Amino acid sequence: MNHLRRTITTSISLGLFSVPHWVQAAGDHGTEGAFSRISPSIPTTDPSKIEVIEFFWYGCPHCAKIDPMVDAWEKKLSADVAFRREHIVWDSRKETSIHAQIFATLRAMGILPRHHPAVFEALHKDRINFREEGSIKNWVDKNGIDSKAFDSMHKSFGMQAQVNKMRSLTNAYKIDGVPKFIINGQFSTEPHQAGGEAQVFEVLNQLIDQQRSTVKRQ
Repeated sequence: MNHLRRTITTSISLGLFSVPHWVQAAGDHGTEGAFSRISPSIPTTDPSKIEVIEFFWYGCPHCAKIDPMVDAWEKKLSADVAFRREHIVWDSRKETSIHAQIFATLRAMGILPRHHPAVFEALHKDRINFREEGSIKNWVDKNGIDSKAFDSMHKSFGMQAQVNKMRSLTNAYKIDGVPKFIINGQFSTEPHQAGGEAQVFEVLNQLIDQQRSTVKRQ
């Protein structure tokens, strides 16, 4: 971990980390090499925990590729870290709200962990277009999900409210690229910025450790 801190510090000072233009344009996110500082910081859900959010999109191939790595990383997190996923909603891309409503429904039904990977598979392997009429119902039936329960939940006002909430979160955190990770409402990072898929988890762990040290000093 000390080696990682030295590497990041050296890389920042030498300008070795290349930051893509869409990260540089991310509102008030000041870039610091392998991560960006969010200013002003955004309050977290539970101040007693170190909050980490992954913003993703089911239609994103990079999100699909990294998802198993996120699962493996999550299993190693300490009890003081609260991790969750949030689906982005971009008004410029109608399918993001469709995918977000599927995500919200699976989460509300308590079956997200079991079926989350299958949504990625439907889009990237089976090439299912969830915008087509009947496609969601066919997918639900294929995966052995209670279709009546899913349909009732999926069409409910509560799920539309969840989509609206994810839209608000997407805008609040100025998410214009995915996958992107938010650490305690203060920092953000993503694979390209961190130097790769494996490196992003090293940066996440470093920032979590930093937040843990900050809490101890308070």
